[in-house]
Amino acid sequence: MLLVNVPGPRSFHELKIVDGITHATFRSVCQALNLLERTQQWGICINDACNTAHPNQIRALFAILLTSCFPSSSTELWERYRSHMAEDILRRVRLENGNMAMEFTEGIYNETLINIEDKCLTICCKQNSYSIGNSSTYPS
Repeated sequence: MLLVNVPGPRSFHELKIVDGITHATFRSVCQALNLLERTQQWGICINDACNTAHPNQIRALFAILLTSCFPSSSTELWERYRSHMAEDILRRVRLENGNMAMEFTEGIYNETLINIEDKCLTICCKQNSYSIGNSSTYPS
């Protein structure tokens, strides 16, 4: 990406320099040049879903973003929207414990992450089975 967008570099080291600042990684160079997507666009997407979707649907969207779009700040997105993704799990745990005042816990967030991980694995398995031409995935 950098070789296409940076005119006339003479070395890989020169590719890491943007506006006189030497970046540690090519990824940070791409971010400085606005060549990568911004976390903001994925945040807007998830935020819109938070206003209309069920937490399970928000988790599914997050899994799709992780496996298909590779957001550069997935941890930041998780931190910002984890409560929205875990609301139904919190509700279930409150009912199970008979404590409607219970707040989010690390256990609830961990269960949410496990659910997201399962969705990611399912998506990846489906993508891999299509890409290797597994005949059982195509209708006869």
